[in-house]
Amino acid sequence: MSWLRFLRIPRPGATITGMLLCIPGLALLWWPSLWAAALGIELVATAFWWWARAAPDPSREIPRWAWLRRPAAALWLAAALHAAVPGLSHQSAWFRQSLELWRHVDAIAVVWAGLELLAALPLARPFSDLPGPLLAIRPWLPAVLPAAGFAVLWRQAPHWTQVAEVRTGTEVLLVLTGVLATLRAFGRRRWTASLRWLVVSDCAMAVLLITVGAVLPGVVLMLWLAACGGHAFLLAGELRGAAPRRGVALSLMWRVSTFVSSAALTWPALVTLFPTSAERLRTLDFPAAAIATMLTAWINVGRIVEAPERRTLMRADPVVTFSHLGALLGLVVAPVALLGALVTGFHPPVLVAIVAMVPALLGGALAAELAYEPGPHGAPRAAPDGVAQPAHAGTALRQFARITFNVVVALERAVVSFFARLAQAVTSPLRDLNSGDAQDFLLFLVGLSVLILVLPLLR
Repeated sequence: MSWLRFLRIPRPGATITGMLLCIPGLALLWWPSLWAAALGIELVATAFWWWARAAPDPSREIPRWAWLRRPAAALWLAAALHAAVPGLSHQSAWFRQSLELWRHVDAIAVVWAGLELLAALPLARPFSDLPGPLLAIRPWLPAVLPAAGFAVLWRQAPHWTQVAEVRTGTEVLLVLTGVLATLRAFGRRRWTASLRWLVVSDCAMAVLLITVGAVLPGVVLMLWLAACGGHAFLLAGELRGAAPRRGVALSLMWRVSTFVSSAALTWPALVTLFPTSAERLRTLDFPAAAIATMLTAWINVGRIVEAPERRTLMRADPVVTFSHLGALLGLVVAPVALLGALVTGFHPPVLVAIVAMVPALLGGALAAELAYEPGPHGAPRAAPDGVAQPAHAGTALRQFARITFNVVVALERAVVSFFARLAQAVTSPLRDLNSGDAQDFLLFLVGLSVLILVLPLLR
């Protein structure tokens, strides 16, 4: 039977198996069905678990990415609600009062899944600080998760934008996430970690455009592709010898491209968030979004510098590379998307539009003047690893950004821990009702079912 050995199908390794799970999962997120979105996040979570299981230190990697099951569970809950309550449509006016509770539960479940993938909730805030579990592309892999969060919230927008309370809370969390992500990107020394946090900020600002209803969903998608796609391309290029930063002309192209695309992404949100006398909440959202915009422009202009040449044998590079095309694509798509927004009805007041441009311009100017030490030709001086050397003022600001992020994250964790202990103390009598015996647990379920049947009759 030795000939049967030739008929055995080779078993794929962990890398291929994870890819076969992750890629279809990400594709399913763009399908309008909640079942498809839930299955997609489940496949992505399984892929991360598979890669973590095959990592050199699985005991550390598996708990690190176990939180990905929570967004999947939230989307399964939302999909089950629509299956159990067929009339649960956000556009329907039938039985509105009786279904209002379930509409809120559905909206909270969808938003929970998207925001957790966007690092907008305290339980999963700092995941972009960590490289992914797949050894081949560890620094790049966490950028997949904010993109998945944007896909969920963009595609499933009718499920949560119709509920005013959920939409308002989401707006606050997204603005806070944008500020914290840019602070973390500004404070990180490693360029790959800064790029991962810039991807988080881009996705948060793109979802903020959906929350405030500034432009059409198609325009939001184009702006997100230009801004987030540029930073993701830079992050992938760092894994291949910093290809997008090879040469003065190419690094300058990427500086201009990322500056324009990021400014175009945040400009409609700043215009919409411009405070008026009747909107007190917007008076806090606008300066926070302006700070995030300014820091993003600062990083784009100041930290994309020419990479040092390490090759001993030079070879002729092609005139046009994928790095040139990527920078040019971002430089073209963002203005075209803004033009589409203006054509489709986005007409801001002239004064508000000018004020909304100031944060990006101010961030770029500060990066050119204060943040980094000038080199021989006026460009930022690069360290041996290709990262720009900060001047004294830039170092102080980076330390302030790092401390601010750590303080906010520590406060969030303290608040979550307090409420977790409070919930545990409140629900402890319910746990005492069951002694652990299977018969006691069955009796508890029967009593609870009877109570559910009797309570509507007592109203």
